[in-house]
Amino acid sequence: MSFGKRGAGEGHPARSLLPPPPIEEAGAPVARMKVANAGGIDKGFIALAAGVVIVSAGAALAAPSVLDMFGSQQVRPIEIVVAGLDRNQAKVALVREAFPDGEGRAFMSALQTNFPTDHDRLLDVLADEAMDGGDRDALLQEVGRWSVEFVVPNLSAIGRSGADGFDELLNIGGDALAMVEKTAGCTADKLEAFVSNPTNLASAMSYGSDSYKFSMQTSAKLVNLAARGRGAPPVSAEFRREDEQAVMTAVMGLMMDEQIMGLMSANGRGNFEGNQQALRKIDICKMGRSIIYKLKRLPFGTKERMLAMSTQGLDKMPAGVMQQMMSGRGGSFPGMSGMSALPSGFPD
Repeated sequence: MSFGKRGAGEGHPARSLLPPPPIEEAGAPVARMKVANAGGIDKGFIALAAGVVIVSAGAALAAPSVLDMFGSQQVRPIEIVVAGLDRNQAKVALVREAFPDGEGRAFMSALQTNFPTDHDRLLDVLADEAMDGGDRDALLQEVGRWSVEFVVPNLSAIGRSGADGFDELLNIGGDALAMVEKTAGCTADKLEAFVSNPTNLASAMSYGSDSYKFSMQTSAKLVNLAARGRGAPPVSAEFRREDEQAVMTAVMGLMMDEQIMGLMSANGRGNFEGNQQALRKIDICKMGRSIIYKLKRLPFGTKERMLAMSTQGLDKMPAGVMQQMMSGRGGSFPGMSGMSALPSGFPD
């Protein structure tokens, strides 16, 4: 899924991947949490870790939805699919042909099986757009707008999907990092060079891009996670002593990571110019993978509680706020929109 129409020019979410100047404390709402024994725990890491979980989900939702090429199979233009049909007939046709590849069918099938009312609501939107002359790209943008309305109220259910759900979201985040690395590169210079060339952006979002498979696969995973957690009992979002110890172990391991060390060193620099130069050399993909690796090694119970804490209260957030947070104010970039939700570093 992807959020909203892509902006032209400024406000592109890839710019939110550029490491920001250091701040004294993270402003992301996930940083507010209860800790049973707060003495000595690095709250900045917990905020960062929780941010990675949220961004992993955001990455799946914000990836651009452009149709995949699938061998010699013929994909009929949407105007041909709905030609001569009334609204109900168009809905039936679009079940099969809106996204007729394997990934698209898997997403629509998961939605129809687990959330039939939402599936029908989406088909209403798609049929109206198709009958108004919209092509497949227009339908995909409608999916993006619809996805906000679906995901926000289901975040609490995703938060109850347990340690397996936690790992699934981290896998999505890792795949998103791999897509950015393959498409543009992971340093500030490479990202800026990529987004400054309109041809690059058009190619990344064009019909036949790998981004479509990623988007539909991860959208189906999120639907299944929401279905899995929907009937699950509430999970405590309060950290325990063993959680604190596990997180501290992860923090100590991350302190030796080259990218984390670079981030902390940049935060400690006295002059702004030197700070920015150091930040621009950091590989955000390597840093993200290091964090994901450490998070995956956390104990089962800690993962459950961290996921519950990361999603707590977000289902009450207005859809427009969530859309801005994940889409970078109207644009999208393969797999990485919403990265600005991460705190910039570790507070003193």
